[in-house]
Amino acid sequence: MSFMALTMLSCSEETMKQNDEISLTKNTVSTKKIAAEDCSTPALIGPADTSYNCFGLAFSLSETEEKKPMDNAEIYQAYIATGIFKEDNSNKATKVLYWNNLTDYQTGNYTAIDHAAIITDSGNTTVYSKQGLNALYKNCIGYYYLNTTKSYYRTYSLNVDLNKPVTAPIRGEVFSVSLQHDAHSLGVQYSWVYDTDNLQLISNDGITLTLKVKDNAVAKSYSITLNAKHQAGVVINGLSFPKTVTSSYSFVLASNTPPALTASFTGSSYVTKASMGSWSATVSGGTTPYQQYSWWIKRHEDPVSSYIQIGTGNPLYLFTRTSVKSTYYDLYFRVIDANNQSYSTTPQIIQSTGVLELFDM
Repeated sequence: MSFMALTMLSCSEETMKQNDEISLTKNTVSTKKIAAEDCSTPALIGPADTSYNCFGLAFSLSETEEKKPMDNAEIYQAYIATGIFKEDNSNKATKVLYWNNLTDYQTGNYTAIDHAAIITDSGNTTVYSKQGLNALYKNCIGYYYLNTTKSYYRTYSLNVDLNKPVTAPIRGEVFSVSLQHDAHSLGVQYSWVYDTDNLQLISNDGITLTLKVKDNAVAKSYSITLNAKHQAGVVINGLSFPKTVTSSYSFVLASNTPPALTASFTGSSYVTKASMGSWSATVSGGTTPYQQYSWWIKRHEDPVSSYIQIGTGNPLYLFTRTSVKSTYYDLYFRVIDANNQSYSTTPQIIQSTGVLELFDM
């Protein structure tokens, strides 16, 4: 009786009615039982069986080669609660959990899990699976598709999320990329792939890779990829079902040629005896550190006069002692970078009620 009840739960008559439609999306072969099958002697179904592929049909669940019975609570604690597997609806999914109760599915009530299975690809090829604590049999199952009108499922992938550098590495810099969740205990095999011509290996303990960007590294985009191969040691009926998922970190190494040095400034346009004028410059590009800031000024009414340096540093503060008449000045800012490259801004006209003098803060 136990066998029949479990079978009906997995592969119900309601599913039989839908087999024509479901077969189009799930499989191109017949879903009916083998006509000459002997139903008198139970025979355990295994993932290497090509006649049946019903989610929930098999004997036990384990990620490693060791097969041991696990109840649903153990499955959750071992694979989901640890973070080793995470919910993933992409083709990275390698594990699937089923509910026949919508409320429990929506609330993530894992005590109500009806089926647990490991799959190997987006085509839902079953490696092995189980239902509850009971073994199920392949004999005399009319249709092997899950009842899609009453079943709900979440798919999971091996968690290969990475800890990555906050900023892109530069030449000569040592940086690390590491796995957030280590699944070596499940027999997972990790391997790193990176550009050995431009990145020097400092250390690799399997889950943390430390590299140095070579001083002569080429300016381009780099990708460090982690390959995680699991279920590699699982052999059933002489067949193995390995699955590899990947994660990567990418960054762009800038050219050795720095961007052009440039600067601009903003500030007061009119200074009176009762006010203080201030101007602030913004510098970008070139090669840091910037070596020198300077401010230059001349009377606007005297076009043949020469600019004189009125201040250094940034920002600049000027004042006037008089309120006689409006006087106009041309003011510009100049910067020199670490490579002795210089940039001068376009002069701006400043109005004052008298001679402008430097206010030393």
